[in-house]
Amino acid sequence: MAEDAGVEALVEDMSMAGHDSRDAVKGEIVFLRVFDLGGTIDVKKARVLLGPDAFVPALSALRNAPEYLSFATPLHLNVASLDLNILAGDGIPVTAMARLYPVGGLAVSLRMPVSAAGVEVLDEYPAMQFRMRGDESDRSEIAATIYRAFEARIKQAYDEKFDEPVEPERYRAFCFTSVPGGAEQVFHEHRNRIAALLVGDPKAEKLSSSQVEDVTRLWFSYYQDDLVVVDWDAAFVVEPEARYEDLLYVFEVANLELMLLRKYDQYLDRVLNTGYDEYETLLKGIPFFSRHARNVLSELSDVRMDLAEVTDELDNVAKFFGDYYLARIYMGLAGKLHLNDYHSTVDEKLATLNDLYRSVVDYLDTRQNLFLEWAIVLLIVFEIVMAFVKH
Repeated sequence: MAEDAGVEALVEDMSMAGHDSRDAVKGEIVFLRVFDLGGTIDVKKARVLLGPDAFVPALSALRNAPEYLSFATPLHLNVASLDLNILAGDGIPVTAMARLYPVGGLAVSLRMPVSAAGVEVLDEYPAMQFRMRGDESDRSEIAATIYRAFEARIKQAYDEKFDEPVEPERYRAFCFTSVPGGAEQVFHEHRNRIAALLVGDPKAEKLSSSQVEDVTRLWFSYYQDDLVVVDWDAAFVVEPEARYEDLLYVFEVANLELMLLRKYDQYLDRVLNTGYDEYETLLKGIPFFSRHARNVLSELSDVRMDLAEVTDELDNVAKFFGDYYLARIYMGLAGKLHLNDYHSTVDEKLATLNDLYRSVVDYLDTRQNLFLEWAIVLLIVFEIVMAFVKH
């Protein structure tokens, strides 16, 4: 809870600072890492294991939205309990946050305050070194330290395990409460610098117009003074009142979805390759022995059920009921991340897995029918032989 209070105070300070000078850039940069936990999580067990270091605050839209609006509710983790003492290179305290998702993801955010003279110097901040417990540390290592600390505490809370390692997803959100001239002016006058910031290129003046257009083509605005520009691995946000927690949630969920879809894609490739090999072995085996075939059938059945369950849960995480503005931003980012393509690929491989499963079932049925036919023939022959013997 203390961690949330600290973030709220930071956001409030940035909101107030945003009205002091319209010539300065004020806000924060949020460095996001989404890690795979290797399986789905039983939230109730996780809360028991984590104790007071896990809680579920209400997350709601920060703009006008219907009362029935709802979000998925990940567990918020108390990173402050780790005593990491994270500082930016210039000594500014960095706030760390973490959220645990039942579908098997842990999202870590490092939030660094920003106060710059203008948009043209913002590219210095992403390259800034961090310190953890007094020692220089890479942001990836800091996020991994947080991940490992909580992952070790929830080992008894897994529902299903998927032994398929996958690299964590990275995303940056440049969230500002004040920019020179306001959101509309900075977008039109500094569009090339925004594009360079999003792609991490220090040579903004050398970017081509087509590149700038492609990087910044997905922009959204709810009020006249706010702005959201989303790209593959970064977003540019202007929100004078610093009310962008719901946007950060959207960025987080989209990257969680991408990471898990990549994982399931790799996992299905491995399962299908193994399944094909096993099926060929069955076809070459002795027809009357079906124990191995039944083992293959059981494994394929378990994989089908597990993946069907987790893909359904993953779809539910990405639903934003009632808030069309957030849904538009999510759909725009999903397009950039090619989430629909990954969904189609995973669905096609699941269909192939179902076909393989049915092939094994048909093979077992054929084998059983063949066994019964031979058994009947042998019984008839036995009866004939016994009749001759008795005679």
